[in-house]
Amino acid sequence: MATDSIMTINRLGFADSEMQDFAYLRTLAYADFEAASAGEVVHVARKIARQGGGREAFVEAWTQQGRLAAGMADDALAARRPRTARTFLHRAYNYLRTAEFYFDRHQTEEFTALYDESVSHFDRALRLLDTPAERIAIPYQDGVDLPGYFFAADDSGTPRPTVIISGGGDGHGEELYFLAGVPYALARGLNVVLFHGPGQRGVLHHHPAQVFRADSEVPFAAVLDYAAARPEVRADALALYGLSFGGYLAPRAAACDTRVAALVANAPITDFHALIFDALASALPVPASSDAPAAFWNDLYQQVGGTDWALHATMDNYMLWTTGAQSFADFHRLARSFALDGLVPQITCPTLTLSSDGENAVARRQARRFHEQLTVPAKAFHRLATEHGADSHCGLSNIALTSALVYDWLTDVLA
Repeated sequence: MATDSIMTINRLGFADSEMQDFAYLRTLAYADFEAASAGEVVHVARKIARQGGGREAFVEAWTQQGRLAAGMADDALAARRPRTARTFLHRAYNYLRTAEFYFDRHQTEEFTALYDESVSHFDRALRLLDTPAERIAIPYQDGVDLPGYFFAADDSGTPRPTVIISGGGDGHGEELYFLAGVPYALARGLNVVLFHGPGQRGVLHHHPAQVFRADSEVPFAAVLDYAAARPEVRADALALYGLSFGGYLAPRAAACDTRVAALVANAPITDFHALIFDALASALPVPASSDAPAAFWNDLYQQVGGTDWALHATMDNYMLWTTGAQSFADFHRLARSFALDGLVPQITCPTLTLSSDGENAVARRQARRFHEQLTVPAKAFHRLATEHGADSHCGLSNIALTSALVYDWLTDVLA
């Protein structure tokens, strides 16, 4: 049975659409790292509401706010105030990321230009961080490099345990710096690698044919090769941390690659098709059956466009685009290939499973079943609870708590 929630229980209430409201929460969550302010987010949300709350108003308002922040960063740099500049460069990135999140992907050149503009501000802030950071290119296949970042805990060059972090279907490698709480990992002496794999933003914008692949162990092997070769990295202490759809990608890679010394799944996805169907059944305007014909799914996809633009844009940008599906019925078919059938018992490393209260019932059941199927030397399960304000997707609404659970556990396991 479908549930009433898709992403979170403790909503902001800035928009009727749960997906749009979650977008505001997502942007605001990065205030933990000064990459947003409550006042700015409320201002933009009210501005969008006054302008009718539509998709164009959403994109335009966040674009304007991002460019305003970029101008403030430029002023701070000119005045030789690096910490202030870093704050507003991160806000420029975050606000432009929010605009790009729901931009019409069929306006291809403008879509990519907005993405590149947002990333440019994140990259400008790298040299202003308190610990060493660099943009990297990981050799992959067919002349394609996977873009990413390497963050070192300090500048000593001492080999350290290292966490490789993967986002999900709407993944921005840059956003993971905030979403995955990278500063909390660095403070615990862990290095971090962030990257975009096939199907994720930094690859898709510039290599549209590089969509998600079910055998995620292939791109992850390239990232593990890269990380293990760095002198600052202990090759025997490499961990994978997967968030959202990364909860499928990282466990699949860990099941197929014995170099993984520890795994965190936030939250694990053992059957992507079942998970997506349950979430959509909660939000779609008419009842749906998983075995409905293709015409039904395509017609329903069009209906959604007239009832909830944010949900429709999510389906288009983060289901069709990322998998290369030509229609929603095609996505419905492709989604069945992303399943961990028989692979969970092959995972051999210590594993931490996280599951938030605000995920739908299928997601929570899959997380519990994943944990139960593990036959590893050490495993732990944490519920991201409503009473802690951590009930949103991947615990995004309490990043400090979620990160503490993850990196305290990894510090112990990788020591």
